[in-house]
Amino acid sequence: MKIVNKITFNIVFFCLILSCDRFMPDEEGVIARVGSNYLHINDLKSELSNYKDKSDSLIKLNSLIDDWALNELLIEQAKLNLLESDILKLEVLVNNYRRDLYSNTYIKSALNKSLDTLISNFEIQNFLENNQELFKLKAPLFQVRYIHLPPDNVDQSEIQRSFQRFNDFDIKFLDSLSFQFYSHILSDSIWINKSNLTSQVIFLNQKNFNTYIRKSKFFKIEDTLGVYLFYVKDFLKKGDIAPNTIFKPTIKNIILNRRKLDFIKKFEKDILQDAIKSKTFEVY
Repeated sequence: MKIVNKITFNIVFFCLILSCDRFMPDEEGVIARVGSNYLHINDLKSELSNYKDKSDSLIKLNSLIDDWALNELLIEQAKLNLLESDILKLEVLVNNYRRDLYSNTYIKSALNKSLDTLISNFEIQNFLENNQELFKLKAPLFQVRYIHLPPDNVDQSEIQRSFQRFNDFDIKFLDSLSFQFYSHILSDSIWINKSNLTSQVIFLNQKNFNTYIRKSKFFKIEDTLGVYLFYVKDFLKKGDIAPNTIFKPTIKNIILNRRKLDFIKKFEKDILQDAIKSKTFEVY
């Protein structure tokens, strides 16, 4: 009530200053009328609450009133000029939309309050094992690490040592020197496809690909463009089952959507059963 009174006071105050009696609300807070429909100041409180400048408030108020009036007039004209059959169809659509809006909002509220959204790794792995055909790879994937060094790099020996050992300290060390590299892949836990691999590892090509894609083997290659350090941590062939890390977000969404569907079915069933028990709902 305080907000409404403040808005009403401001509008009255603005109008007294600017002599705009068009916006003067009556005792019931009515500021406009179209036929038998009335617009109250209370209807506009949320739209006007963010406007502190007097001029902006009046411009906004003027626009809101005109928009409301236009919509009301269009509805009245539509009722007078449209075919009765069209009006009946519109009323059905409006009622259906109103019903769906209420029911869907209520179900969504119940879902947000009651649905368990925590999905364990066990559930994800179990889903993957029971639906392996869905997650067979259509193309190979690779986990590698790679560094392309300038041929005259002074830290080459230390970089190679850390690259091969690759413990936590080595990772930080290599990352600190990465500005010296032409290019690099240091996150060997990430799966990448063949296209990305060959575009990043420039010495790889169609002819030598199988030569260097050998699990757990270190390669050092040198040419006129520099020194390449390359190591394949792991790879998966076409048709292999993808690791759950790749499809984890997808599997989570599938499991969660199934839970939602199950919850909604049970929720709707319980509402019907409760209504039958209380005799709120009866079929004759």
